[in-house]
Amino acid sequence: MKLLLLPLLAALALPTAVNAEPASRYKVSFENSPFTENEETALRLVNENYGKQLENKLINNTYYSHPWYFIYKQRECIFRVYAKEDMPTHTANMETFTVDICNKTIKAMWLPDVYLEVK
Repeated sequence: MKLLLLPLLAALALPTAVNAEPASRYKVSFENSPFTENEETALRLVNENYGKQLENKLINNTYYSHPWYFIYKQRECIFRVYAKEDMPTHTANMETFTVDICNKTIKAMWLPDVYLEVK
């Protein structure tokens, strides 16, 4: 009986593992998510100015070739946006941006020579 159970479980689990794909980067909509309008503005500023540059760094990532963004509010107009790389075993921080949505300025924390400041 035990010999029959193992192949049966493997047959049930295999099709789900074969069809597994990472989620689309456009799957999240701001209308149904807990984002505030200010967080959305900070995210759009970073993505419009640095999105293609960040995607070019991920061109060899076969798991997910688009950056993930984490947004934290620091003060009234100041947000911290983390651009992260998703890998099968962990998530790595590519860059941290300080975004001032009132003045529309963006400053990179770790690689200011690569990601030039937007004023």
